[in-house]
Amino acid sequence: MIDERPPQLDVYRRKRDPDRTPEPFGGGRRGAGGLFVIQQHAARRLHYDLRLEMAGVLKSWAVPKGPSVRPEVKRLAVQVEDHPLEYADFEGVIPKDNYGAGAVIVWDHGRYRSAKPEDLLAQLARGLVEVELRGHKLRGRWTLARMGGKEGQGKDWLLIRKAGEPVPAEEITERYPRSVRSGLTLDEMRDAGALRDALRGRLRDLGAPVREVPVRKQGFMLATPATRAPEDVDWLFEIKHDGVRVLAERAGDAVTLVGRSGQVVTGRYPEIVSALRALAFDHVLMDGEIVALDARGVSSFQLLQARMGLTRPGDVTRALAVVPVEAVFFDCLALEGHDLRRLPLDARKACLARILPPLGVVRYGGHVEADGPAFLEAADEARLEGIVAKRRASTYVARRSDAWLKIKCQHRLEFVVGGYTDPQGSRARFGALHLGLYDGGRLVYVSKVGTGFDGPEIERLWASLGPLRRDTSPFDAGTPGGRGHHWVEPRLVAEVRFTEWTRDGGIRHPIYLGLRNDVRPEDCRREPPDTDWSDAAERLRAEPESIEGAADSAAHGGSPREAAPPAPRVRLTNLDKVFWPAEGYTKGDLIAYYDAIAPVMLPYLRDRPIVLTRYPDGIAGKSFFQKDAPEFAPGWVRTERIYSKDTDRDIDYFVVDDAEMLRYVANMGTIPIHVWSARIPTLERPDWLVLDLDPKGAPFTDVVRVAQAVHRVLDDLELPSHVKTSGATGLHVLVPAGGRYTHEQTRTLARLLATLVMEAVPAIATLARPLGARAGKVYVDFGQNGHGRTIAAPFSVRPLPGAPVSCPLDWSEVTGRLDPTRFTIRTVPRRFARRADPLAPVLGAGIDMAAVLERMDARRAERGTPGE
Repeated sequence: MIDERPPQLDVYRRKRDPDRTPEPFGGGRRGAGGLFVIQQHAARRLHYDLRLEMAGVLKSWAVPKGPSVRPEVKRLAVQVEDHPLEYADFEGVIPKDNYGAGAVIVWDHGRYRSAKPEDLLAQLARGLVEVELRGHKLRGRWTLARMGGKEGQGKDWLLIRKAGEPVPAEEITERYPRSVRSGLTLDEMRDAGALRDALRGRLRDLGAPVREVPVRKQGFMLATPATRAPEDVDWLFEIKHDGVRVLAERAGDAVTLVGRSGQVVTGRYPEIVSALRALAFDHVLMDGEIVALDARGVSSFQLLQARMGLTRPGDVTRALAVVPVEAVFFDCLALEGHDLRRLPLDARKACLARILPPLGVVRYGGHVEADGPAFLEAADEARLEGIVAKRRASTYVARRSDAWLKIKCQHRLEFVVGGYTDPQGSRARFGALHLGLYDGGRLVYVSKVGTGFDGPEIERLWASLGPLRRDTSPFDAGTPGGRGHHWVEPRLVAEVRFTEWTRDGGIRHPIYLGLRNDVRPEDCRREPPDTDWSDAAERLRAEPESIEGAADSAAHGGSPREAAPPAPRVRLTNLDKVFWPAEGYTKGDLIAYYDAIAPVMLPYLRDRPIVLTRYPDGIAGKSFFQKDAPEFAPGWVRTERIYSKDTDRDIDYFVVDDAEMLRYVANMGTIPIHVWSARIPTLERPDWLVLDLDPKGAPFTDVVRVAQAVHRVLDDLELPSHVKTSGATGLHVLVPAGGRYTHEQTRTLARLLATLVMEAVPAIATLARPLGARAGKVYVDFGQNGHGRTIAAPFSVRPLPGAPVSCPLDWSEVTGRLDPTRFTIRTVPRRFARRADPLAPVLGAGIDMAAVLERMDARRAERGTPGE
């Protein structure tokens, strides 16, 4: 058998005996790039080990006092032998008389990137490594500087936090001593058995019965809607996360995740499964929420949709890096063979806080204990979905209960679809959906919703409604009369946003957001919209008083960010200035669009240089390109200095990493944003190759036909491909490259693919760039591949009438009915509020170019066979 372990690990292996230590020896894990880990290690002396993934191994430094978040504090970091990638997950106790004997925990882990364009190995060689860490505890920029400067050859380095970044009130190492994987401290890792014994004793003292609570037979406890938060001390308050509710069971190595619909979703979230297996407790059943966090660190259901529907292992694997998820657990139903459901809530939460890390892929969902109205106001200001108020003494019951109240910052609810109306005007298929809610066992009509649909969604809904048609209304009360109504079996659930409830139980200004396949129709209940906490409290006075329960503030989920000063904010200007005269769209409308679309747009912008085109007076005024960031840009604005061969000088490019930075460039009057295909620090290795279908002089129907030919050619070569409108009159077809190849290699492959497309449809496609030589054909442009070459970023607005947007599409939408002008700053946010981004996989794993070229040769041979 071939030993695949990197030769850099020879020193590591010589120091360890695989028969005497549980440490990994390498060879079984392939790196994805950008992994970092910090382990706390109680060897001869307590220290921290910083490890950065480079060249297939973990480059490692021992930091005796641990990393400091204070820029003025310089910490010694001694470079040690390279470690295998598997070591990033290692926790345990290295036995006595072995090298490094002692307990080890994963104190923090996450992703990192170079803070400068230079290659990381080159930085390492010259003794100055500048990185940005994105962990659960450490976030920001650090420098590793070898003592002795560039000529230094020793192992001693200094680890220094970059100045000018927010500094927490206390050292992170002191505030968060527990592992982000197992949730244990070093002392607990040495004797985890004693910890389990102590917790079992506590459960016996609380009177928790010894019996199994099978996850597949357990229902969810649901909250009752309310309009205001209670103020008395009998309640505690949690953030209402915008994610997918799950019951999570760990039984030994077996992990099961069950959604509200009863569907097992374990295979969709492998990082959650791995994190649950790392806990110190083998038998646990918890209630929580799987979330995807946006640039602000806030849960976003819109982002999560890119993961919710994936079931094929390959699709899930590709999505892991694009949309990472976390699980926040807020209740514990069973633990170590004990049934906790009849214990008071704060006793259950105390147990949960004991077994889960406060930070990590799987973490404890904290709470606050007082001043619910102020907490709700803070949640509203932070643009969260809302809060949940819970009676401290409440037991866990598998039904909706007044002991839990959900107070939303905005009205959003799931409704049962019971029918539809005839189409009106230019709309096809149907006009509006009829909505209802269950009241007891009756389905009661509430309202209809006729906005929020686009063409593809109408077609999807129509396909779902067809098999459910019936002759009579499914509503037991309130069925609308008159003509033009059609009825369906009440099996579909639609999520709808609205402004308020009406006095007669209807809703005002509803907007359709999407179908929810994780919610059962029977769970869409008619609740009194004005439920008051005091009424609920009166009904619960007979329940036992609460006992103990405490945790860090849920307002920040226990995150080290809570001590940081407020994030920078852009001072918006001239919001009423009209940018699109015909439509009356203003600069404020442009900024509002970029605010709304930021969650799905930012993954394409982060770490990439961008080029702006600014229209300070709108599309009818003068415009200019801007690559260089001005000297007066605020200090928090990220720029990267990159040498340009064309101008023979350095250019300070803007880099948009978060929503506030996106707002900053929009406030400058930027309409379109053009983006590089490669990221910092790997600017020579693009994440995609692109074929730009340019129709100048050709009808758009020919663009569609050429795009379909591109799709056929790529499918034949077993190449994944993704399509978007350019925002103007063309289409862009992108193929994921995964940062594996150079610009020259991807450009060469793009040229070969363009040639195959032209050969497939020679009557309508050309490789001729000059307009005069195109003869009315669609130009298949492969020239946008290369260092510094840009395309209109996905979701970028274009400076054209109607305010069109460069919009990701499903290939099924690329037909003769495709109209790019339908995708505008008005329609695109609604479109992606209820569906996943079909372009997202282009940021995932890349293609195997050698295999593609082999398939090309094979296809040529097949075509040449008849002539031989």
